[in-house]
Amino acid sequence: MNVKISNVARKIFILCILVEVLLLAADILFNYLDIFNELYIRRIWNIARELSIPSWFSSTQTQLMGLTVLLIGVVQKSLDKNVLHPRPYISWVIAGVFFIWIGIDDAAEIHEKLGTAISNINNSGTEQVHQHLSFSWHTYLAPIFILFGLYLTYFFWREMSPHQLFRYVFIGFGCWVTSQIIDFGEGLADINDMYTAIQTYLGSSSTYLVPHSFKVVEEMLEMVGTTFLWVGFLHYLGIKLEGKQVQFKGAA
Repeated sequence: MNVKISNVARKIFILCILVEVLLLAADILFNYLDIFNELYIRRIWNIARELSIPSWFSSTQTQLMGLTVLLIGVVQKSLDKNVLHPRPYISWVIAGVFFIWIGIDDAAEIHEKLGTAISNINNSGTEQVHQHLSFSWHTYLAPIFILFGLYLTYFFWREMSPHQLFRYVFIGFGCWVTSQIIDFGEGLADINDMYTAIQTYLGSSSTYLVPHSFKVVEEMLEMVGTTFLWVGFLHYLGIKLEGKQVQFKGAA
């Protein structure tokens, strides 16, 4: 069976967006409308919670994207043998590992737990507890993610712009950055006052509606951003293979 990667990329884009729309619809039905009035049914479809179907999808999608980037590194390494000045295939490998880690982290909440652990260690034995502007991981780990993200943005721009594919990275990273700005806001000390003000303005009696909505927007942006990134990398992989078709041995 011959599969053209550009066709696969288009199908994956449509499939992922469709799944994300369905997950959003399920969250509305089971959480906003609460059609079963059962907490544990709500949690299965709750986009704002870990250990849910949306969380599993988001993590899996990110890890598959990471594997795609790793494959680009493997292909790039084979192409390096035929050029006088090897291209930095190692950066693709590092990026792939990073994205796989992001997917694992998304499922296990590693950065949140690690940030809290570092904060607890720093405050151990001290009388005055350090006050963070937002969540503790923003203080200790976010600067590392920001610097590495800037490097990857430059690297992808250099590699993908000649093929008119950097727009996928721009949209994808743009969604990720916006989602993290929302996440930062959710950790502010006076965020509940803003939630209450919005709730009052909307005339809603539900204290759940507003904070859940912000979290849903954050998580949806992450998923959509990952979809654009993944599709962009798939198109780039197709170009690196020079438009050749991939032969799956043993397939009919």
